[in-house]
Amino acid sequence: MVPMYLPILKSLTSEYEASKNVDAAHAAVIHPLFDVPVINENRQKAKKYQNSLTPVSDYLDEVAANIGKYWKGDVVLVDAFNWAPDATVETGEHALAYLHASLNGQDVTVVPVVGYDRWDDQIYQLAMRGLDLSHAPYVCFRLEASAIEDAAEPDVFHDRMEEMLEDMQLSPADCAVLLDLGDLTGKPLMDITDDATRVLELLRGYGFRYIATAGSSMPKSIDLAVKKKDSTAKVIRKEMLLWQALRTEFSGIPLVFGDYGVRGPSSNDSIRNPHANAKIRYTCDKAFLVSRGHSVKGEGWAAQMPKVAAEIANSKEFLPGFSWGDQVIADCSSGLPVKNGHPKWIAYDTSHHLAFVVEEVREFERVPALNTSGATP
Repeated sequence: MVPMYLPILKSLTSEYEASKNVDAAHAAVIHPLFDVPVINENRQKAKKYQNSLTPVSDYLDEVAANIGKYWKGDVVLVDAFNWAPDATVETGEHALAYLHASLNGQDVTVVPVVGYDRWDDQIYQLAMRGLDLSHAPYVCFRLEASAIEDAAEPDVFHDRMEEMLEDMQLSPADCAVLLDLGDLTGKPLMDITDDATRVLELLRGYGFRYIATAGSSMPKSIDLAVKKKDSTAKVIRKEMLLWQALRTEFSGIPLVFGDYGVRGPSSNDSIRNPHANAKIRYTCDKAFLVSRGHSVKGEGWAAQMPKVAAEIANSKEFLPGFSWGDQVIADCSSGLPVKNGHPKWIAYDTSHHLAFVVEEVREFERVPALNTSGATP
């Protein structure tokens, strides 16, 4: 069970709505990793939690129900990277253990995610070792900043990997690895490639089910992607360039592409910004084509979005009818009424992104296969 694509998505309404509109053929080759946002003060003030004695567990039950609703019958990975490693629900049960138990009540196949960076925390370690893995198709080890640092000292890196495998009583064949490179916006591609190569060299002999690389080149603020208001620009997707280079170099490893969808790991998902810019982040070959309007304060979304959408619809990169999101862009650019707002456009953008990446990866995988067989692509 090796996916074609592993997107790291936020467990929020926009991503759920995009999931609802994913073509079944694409969903079959995607193993999404849902990163559960922290239940911060703003979320706890929501009306549905105000009178609850158990707002944290209620929130996690809601997350599990939403994932089950939109990915019923499919494989999903779930993590809570931004939570404290020892976070608990009201009963004292570890938050991730509670979430996994709640998800097991839904008709989804859940892959536990175990954090290399969090393994030093004894509470976290005990919770991960205590997970019921009887229905899990595999376990995913998530390697982030400290793993990349440790890779400079191979003995330290191998000791940690072997400790995690031994303590959880797993063999590499039972596991996948996610090399999560996070925010790539300020990092040169050469440095990113060097870091990833060093880690893959250390992992290649283990025999893991698959290894995924992931990162995001999308800045947390749209003005960092497109400086000028009411204009368009391209943002190079370094995460795709990285994966394609590594896929060629490490052809003997089942190397899976991963990313953060259309918004990066540091995006301000829980902060309502009345001055947010109207925008579309449209995924194209190794890049995002970003159409930026201006602040929605005053004028609103509906007045701006037909022009913003037309910039995409009139571009050579646009794919009419390719996905649910593409149809909305076409309708909006033609002046037809569409549902607007920041969450809606994240959903439309994500819909196109998920479909495009599957086909982009499929095409890249097809060409080496043809070359290997001696055929002419």
